[in-house]
Amino acid sequence: MNIYNRLAALIDHLIWVILAAVFIFFIFQSEHFLSENNISNIFSAAAVMGILVVGQTFVLITGNFDLSSESTLGMAALLGIWLIVPGAAPHFGGDLLFNPYLSIAFILLMGAAIGYTIGCLITYGQMNNFIVTLAMLLVIRGLMLAFTEGSAVNGLNDPKADTFYWLGHQNAFIIPGVIKVSFSVIATAATFLIGHFILKHHRFGRELYAIGGNRDAAVASGINANLRVRQVYVVSGTLAALAGWMLAGRVVSVQVNLGDGFIFTVMAGAVIGGISLQGGRGTMLGALGGVLLLSVIDRGLNLMHVSVFWVKVIQGLIILLAMFIDAQRVRIRTLAQTTSVRETKENAVGS
Repeated sequence: MNIYNRLAALIDHLIWVILAAVFIFFIFQSEHFLSENNISNIFSAAAVMGILVVGQTFVLITGNFDLSSESTLGMAALLGIWLIVPGAAPHFGGDLLFNPYLSIAFILLMGAAIGYTIGCLITYGQMNNFIVTLAMLLVIRGLMLAFTEGSAVNGLNDPKADTFYWLGHQNAFIIPGVIKVSFSVIATAATFLIGHFILKHHRFGRELYAIGGNRDAAVASGINANLRVRQVYVVSGTLAALAGWMLAGRVVSVQVNLGDGFIFTVMAGAVIGGISLQGGRGTMLGALGGVLLLSVIDRGLNLMHVSVFWVKVIQGLIILLAMFIDAQRVRIRTLAQTTSVRETKENAVGS
C-alpha cells in the first residue's frame, strides 16, 4: 500500500478522531457537558438530523443532491398537526380533525410523493437535480405559508395531538443520572443500521455506488440508473417526512419556517462523515459520525454560552471544513490510483 492509499484510509476514518477530540475538549470546558440532560439533548438533536442525513446519504452516493428535504420536513410537521387540531385559536389547524395515525400515514406518503416527483423530473425530464430540488424547496415553503396564512399550528393540550407528538418526546428508557433515551433516538439508530446493511450488503446499495462512481459504466452493466435515482429520492422524501413528524413532537408549536437552513447542516454532516459530493463513496457509519460531531459541537457551544452570531460563523466554518476534507479526499484518491498504476507498470517492466 503506497503512502497515498494510507492517507486516503486515514481521511476516511478521520471523523471519529475529530469527534473524540471535540468531545474531550468540551468535557474540560464545561462541568455540565457530561450531565444527564446534556447527553440526552445531544442524542435527541442528533436524532432528527440523523434521519435527514440517512436520506441525503442515499442520494449523494448516486451523485445527486436533495435540497428539498428541509422543506419536506417542515411541511410534514406542519401538515401533520394541521390535519388533527381545530381551526380556532390557539390551535389554528385545518379543522379536519383527522385520526392522528391517519395523519402520520398521510405525511409519510406525502414525503414519498414529493421524492418521487423530484425523481421523475430529474430522470424523465432530464432536469438538473440541484435546480429541481431547490425549486421544490421554494414551492413547499410557499405552500406552507399559503394554507396556514403564516400562522403557527399548535397542538398543545389536544389529546389527539399528544398521540401525534409521541415519537418526538416519549422516552423509551431512563438510566438515572446517566441518560434518557427517547424513542426518536432508537428510531434513528435503527434507520442507520438498516441503511448501513443496505449499502454494505444489499444489491441495491452496490448499484448506488456503481451509479455514483461511473454512471455510464453502471448502465452498460445492466443497472437501471434512472429507476434507482427515483427510488433514492423516494427514500429521502419519506425519511424527511419521518424527521418532520419526529421534530413536531419536540417543538409542539410548529412554525411555518420550521427546518429553515437545516439542509446546510445535513450536507455538512454527511460530507464531513465521508460521503463524497461527487458520488460513489462513503459509508453510513461515517455519516453517523458526522451527525454526532455536529450535535456535540452545537450542545458544547451552547453550554459555553457562545453568542448565536458566532455559532453561525462556526457552522459556516464547519461546512467549509467539510468541503475541504472532501476535496482532499478526492485528490488523494486520484494520486493513490495514479501511483498504483505507475507501480504496476514498473513491476511489469521489471519482471
